[in-house]
Amino acid sequence: MEHVKIGTGSRRSLMGILHRIWKYKLHYIIVIPALLLIALFKMFPIITNIVMSFKNYVVFRGLWGSPWVGFDNFFQLFGNAGFQNAFTNTLIIKLAYITICGMIALVVALAVSGLRSSKLRNLTTTIVLMPLFIPSVVVAYVISHMLAPTQLEKLNLHLFILGDPKFFLPMLVIVEALKTCGIPILIALAAIESKRSVLLTQNIAIESYKRSHVISAIRSILAFAVFQLSTILSTDFELVPNLYNPLVYEVADTIDTFSYRSGLISGKYNIASTIGTIQFVVQLLGTFAAYLLVRRLFSHDLFNNSKGTEAIQLHSKHRHTIGIIVSTLYAVGIMGLIYYICIQPFTVRSTSGLNLWQVLPVTRYVGYFVINFAAVIVNLFITATLAYPLTVKDLPGRNIYKLVLLFVLAAGSGTISEYLIIKSFGMINTVYPQMVLGFFAILNVFVVKSIFNSKYASLKEQNAEQGRGELYTFFTLFIPKIWKILIALGVLQFVTLCNSYFVSSLYMSNSNTFSPIMVFRTMTNGVNKMGVEPGDPIIMQIAAIITLPSLVLLLVFRKWLTSEVLISQVRKM
Repeated sequence: MEHVKIGTGSRRSLMGILHRIWKYKLHYIIVIPALLLIALFKMFPIITNIVMSFKNYVVFRGLWGSPWVGFDNFFQLFGNAGFQNAFTNTLIIKLAYITICGMIALVVALAVSGLRSSKLRNLTTTIVLMPLFIPSVVVAYVISHMLAPTQLEKLNLHLFILGDPKFFLPMLVIVEALKTCGIPILIALAAIESKRSVLLTQNIAIESYKRSHVISAIRSILAFAVFQLSTILSTDFELVPNLYNPLVYEVADTIDTFSYRSGLISGKYNIASTIGTIQFVVQLLGTFAAYLLVRRLFSHDLFNNSKGTEAIQLHSKHRHTIGIIVSTLYAVGIMGLIYYICIQPFTVRSTSGLNLWQVLPVTRYVGYFVINFAAVIVNLFITATLAYPLTVKDLPGRNIYKLVLLFVLAAGSGTISEYLIIKSFGMINTVYPQMVLGFFAILNVFVVKSIFNSKYASLKEQNAEQGRGELYTFFTLFIPKIWKILIALGVLQFVTLCNSYFVSSLYMSNSNTFSPIMVFRTMTNGVNKMGVEPGDPIIMQIAAIITLPSLVLLLVFRKWLTSEVLISQVRKM
């Protein structure tokens, strides 16, 4: 009889699961196109990269024909002094970045929260985001010019910061922190406002808020730091290589630069694949840890129902004065940078005898905007369809589905296997890699899911109780509630694609097809066919027309670029 009961219970359980699968069939269907693209361009490269790291890869024999060598590649790599140095440098740079960025964010967020004027607060938060929208390679070029010995000598400073290891590392960390700290600043401000809203709802005196807002800010910045676990072995690849040189390799060479230089460029695929596997395993563990910690400890600090920074009111003359001073100093520095990049280049004439559009043809400039826009459209489709199943808490297989997405999230991009996949499709020296690799931004999926669940989960439950189907809910609730979020994420993805030269540098050797940002980089390196000398104003004019569209998008969509949406960018730091 006991066996009969167990069997009956098992059948009922199985029937219950099948019933829920049929009920939520839409969720399984809509993810198929996105998962097929992910399987082809992400999952397959991850798996082949792992396999390659255990083989002595020989190009003409292929992956499966190459001999198996076990852990030999790993032993050789960890015995390589250059890799050991790069590994240590990466951890030092990352931890220093987290610390410095967090400190700057805390100070600025607390200062800005003391401003009485909501318009001044909004203006300040917009300004602190501007460096994030400037391409890293442009920032590196400006910093290199400003810190050149000839420039420093004008200030009676006889230093070679870019060539001195003891100066280079602090400079690198500070530059990266200042470029990206707008995100933790906005996250901290949103947490402060959320805490205030809770206290006012509970009719607690504003004095209690003043005592607790520091804790709220610290918690949100700790959450930002936890997110960095998912990229603990990565740095800003487009900033570091454009600042460092062989004189400072001992403190500046990172895993990313070592892999690119020693693996991809030199054609040592065993090195590149092994490094990629190490990064993947470590960052997969970091991604799982970050996901669990943020979900359990910091979810409310990051995803809440507050309206941002508009309602913050700290009636303190002292705090208002500090806010004015800090905001002014910060704004002056950033606006000076914007002037130098976007306006000053057009006040001087080029010595090359060329105009801007001869160096960068209009058709190519506009063409890449179209390519990136097309990639963003597909990206938004993937994001929406992958996020919707995560809004169903009792969806059969939901946890496995999340594990797959986290697996892909940890993999990142730029692996040697990804390169070989793109090459096998005949996409080398075409614009297709720029488009295809722009499809994917898996963290966006979790951002959309978290925002929707934190604000509209009850509405979705009401629809379910009223017997409304999932297709109806998708079009009448999910999409209407997240379309602004999707557009904001699309803007950030578009800016990322326009501001990154990595794909163009890796997959294109024909300079006539280089992306605009790649044209700028070749000009800064003095490698061009048009005879433009390094330092010519036309180079910064190219930087200006690349940067301006991103800044315009920031200004136009600023209200939609909330702290919750900006969380999608934490893995790109």
